[in-house]
Amino acid sequence: MSSLLQIGSSSLLGNQSHLATTSNNIANLNTPGYSRQRTEFASYVEWGVGRSQVTRLFDQFAIDQYRRDTSEHAKLKSLAENASILDTLFSDDSTSIAKGIDSVFARLHEASDEPTSLTPRQLVISDSQALVDRMQSLSDRALEQEEVVNDEIKLQLNETNSLIKSLFDINKSIVTSKKTEVTGQASPELLDERDEIARKLAEKLNVQPIEADDGAMLLNTQNGQPLVTNGHYFQFKAVNGDPDPRRTEIEIQTSNSTSKKAFDTDGLGGEIGGLIEYRETVLDETVNSLGQLAIAYADAMNEQNKKGVTLDGDLGEDVFNIPTTQALGYRDNSSANHYIEVGIEAGKGGSVTNFDYQLTFTSATEYTVQAYAGGEVVGNVSGPFTIPTSSTDTQGSADGLPDGLELRFAADGSFAAEDQFLIRPTRLAGVQIEMNLNRPEQLALAAPVTVENPISNLGSATASLTDVTSTDSSNSPLNMSAFDGAGNLDADAPAKVVYTLAGEYEVQDSSGTVIGTVSSGSNIMQQLRDAGTWPTTAYGEDYPGYEISVSGKAEAGDEFNIAYNSDSLDDNFNAQKLTDLQSTDTMRRNVSGNEANTLTFNQAYSNLIGFVGDTTNRANIDLAASESLLGQSEARVQDMAGVNLDEEAADLIKFEQAYNASARIITVAQTIFDSLLSAVRA
Repeated sequence: MSSLLQIGSSSLLGNQSHLATTSNNIANLNTPGYSRQRTEFASYVEWGVGRSQVTRLFDQFAIDQYRRDTSEHAKLKSLAENASILDTLFSDDSTSIAKGIDSVFARLHEASDEPTSLTPRQLVISDSQALVDRMQSLSDRALEQEEVVNDEIKLQLNETNSLIKSLFDINKSIVTSKKTEVTGQASPELLDERDEIARKLAEKLNVQPIEADDGAMLLNTQNGQPLVTNGHYFQFKAVNGDPDPRRTEIEIQTSNSTSKKAFDTDGLGGEIGGLIEYRETVLDETVNSLGQLAIAYADAMNEQNKKGVTLDGDLGEDVFNIPTTQALGYRDNSSANHYIEVGIEAGKGGSVTNFDYQLTFTSATEYTVQAYAGGEVVGNVSGPFTIPTSSTDTQGSADGLPDGLELRFAADGSFAAEDQFLIRPTRLAGVQIEMNLNRPEQLALAAPVTVENPISNLGSATASLTDVTSTDSSNSPLNMSAFDGAGNLDADAPAKVVYTLAGEYEVQDSSGTVIGTVSSGSNIMQQLRDAGTWPTTAYGEDYPGYEISVSGKAEAGDEFNIAYNSDSLDDNFNAQKLTDLQSTDTMRRNVSGNEANTLTFNQAYSNLIGFVGDTTNRANIDLAASESLLGQSEARVQDMAGVNLDEEAADLIKFEQAYNASARIITVAQTIFDSLLSAVRA
């Protein structure tokens, strides 16, 4: 009878534990991270049920995979959401740069039809200003995305720090629980809470957990950087970038130290990794490409306008002001006051890329230049170059600098080997570009020279201006053109072409001195250059800056006069050259070392829109795939650890019946005991 009572009592308590565990499972149906529990009993050597133990039902491999998929999904979600914002921005017709460019060229066509009318000229100025406004607005809104990313990174780091500390604290509770529990196992609730914290951390960045012998979870990043150890934990800090203070970067330090070090973000997953990948591979390229387009367009328009004459009879000037920037020095440079001005060489806008560059000094006077795109090296290093002796002198393509770069150096004392600078020639160009012209008369739509065909000529030949290559009147260091900059041609410049009895064309200057003789009327100035008439040591390769051709039958003594075009009425020669820029390959594809691979302005902008759209589309496709994988891994975890109401309800009924049956055993034992007592009394 005592055995029967013992069996009933232990069975009653055991089934009560089953009921409590089942009820706890049902109560935590919607608790995030909760793992289904089960009560197990040790075998008993005599009668009844042994000691009970509540265990978690989980699959560690499934949990690890779920954590990895969580990190990848969070990264792709962050990337896709931010890229979609940029895609929406570029799909707005009101900000389309292509439409602005088309509008300017449409106005130029109108002005070409009426070159002396001020109204179409004014419309060119107005639409050019509208285009500048579009460039500035679109570039500014794109740059605002970096501020958004900076703020997002700071927010994510704060949340990550809180989770890391929580994991460290719960580790201590788990270690204590494991020591104090009779079973030698930590509380299932603590383990569930720990795994849920680790899962939330995986949403921020990819992590690799390791369980220590004492039950604590040690945590590292994918790159091996420890986050939680037995003795301490690490915390992230958002800091101003080096060398770009407007870019938020990440440092890490232990909780018990003030020593900080840079955090390696290569291959980082989670939301933080998605933000950094978006910034480096999408946003940087987009902003730089906008600046590249602004520079290439402005430079092409500037160079062509300078090859014409205005309504005032002056040589044209720049239509746009192309900004210069300052190279960003790294913190460990020999001085924070070193200054390097970065510009784009006039006429080299077609060589500009959307790359960033790192300038590294190899000595106090020599440096190299290396291009970067998305943080990766592009092409080969250029240099070494020797800095100019004067801080007012610049270096450019003539000195070997790549991609249209023009640099001016002003050292604080002197530069030192290992000094490094970040060069971003296009990043702010879209925001800082400005109009230089404000009067319609300043548009140089006419040719800078006239070619006269005197009526007294006997032949039917006609001379014409076929090209203008330069109007540069600086004469330093070379005499680049025959224009003196004061409304005339140089006295020794080609001013007359005479057809001789010998059947040749004689070129004379304004005083009648013979400059040279050529055999045909096609490209006369080129023939003189090929003959070495103008020494390359003193004259530029395009001197005199204009090209003349004679077509038709000339007679001996026929003359053709060349003069500066001081009266530009009814002349649209340069206007047509300006309109031709719309369909001319004036922009460089972003290919290292290949400046001949070019695009039109609209093709370049279409490529930029295509890049943003394609990146967004691929991010959304990858996100959809990751959602599917995440769902599968979550389902795998739930198969083992998830609460199934049908199963729990069935268990509840089963254990309730077992509990009642156990109570009946006790009742039977009590009845037998009472019967025995009654028999003894009798």
